[in-house]
Amino acid sequence: MSYGARPTGLPSHIRPSSGFAHSPSASTQSSALQARINEKKIELENLQQLRDLSAGLAGQMQQLEEKLVTLSSGTEAVATVMGNWHNVLRAIHMASGERITLRFDGCAEMLIDE
Repeated sequence: MSYGARPTGLPSHIRPSSGFAHSPSASTQSSALQARINEKKIELENLQQLRDLSAGLAGQMQQLEEKLVTLSSGTEAVATVMGNWHNVLRAIHMASGERITLRFDGCAEMLIDE
């Protein structure tokens, strides 16, 4: 069985060229490479912008957390005061010796009698 002549070298698309920078395929590769570099630069700029925006958002979230802690402690203080109103009104009643009637928004009425 006879086989055709076997090439001894590499195919032309694989073979290194001594004039790499001057060949038409090299300029095509170079422009494609430059386009890819430009795309990566744009991607890097977008990622840097995302990083900066994320840092700003993290700072705002930290401020929000601090405000919520303040609000929570303020709410606890208000709840404590509201819980003590009965005792305050009783003390006022004892001091004045009169009947006290309070209305809260027309919904609830509190009477303190002797």
